[in-house]
Amino acid sequence: MTTETILDITRQALLLVLMLSLPVVLVAAGTALFVALAQAVTQLQDQTIGLAARMIAVMVTIIVTGGWIGRSVLLFGQQSFARLF
Repeated sequence: MTTETILDITRQALLLVLMLSLPVVLVAAGTALFVALAQAVTQLQDQTIGLAARMIAVMVTIIVTGGWIGRSVLLFGQQSFARLF
């Protein structure tokens, strides 16, 4: 186990976290933008509408992408342990 191996695994882990969190972040941002636009058009300024819409959108996104996220994390863990030991 060398320093280069540890740095490479750390780099891969950070890229994996970025890649796996991107769909959820994009859906949350898109939903927030859409709800803010709808609230501005209708002049309805209730904070709970935006929060509830984002929460529902994020939960649906996690449910839809959960299998892919789980497989990716499992594969990364297996590859990392294979490289370390």
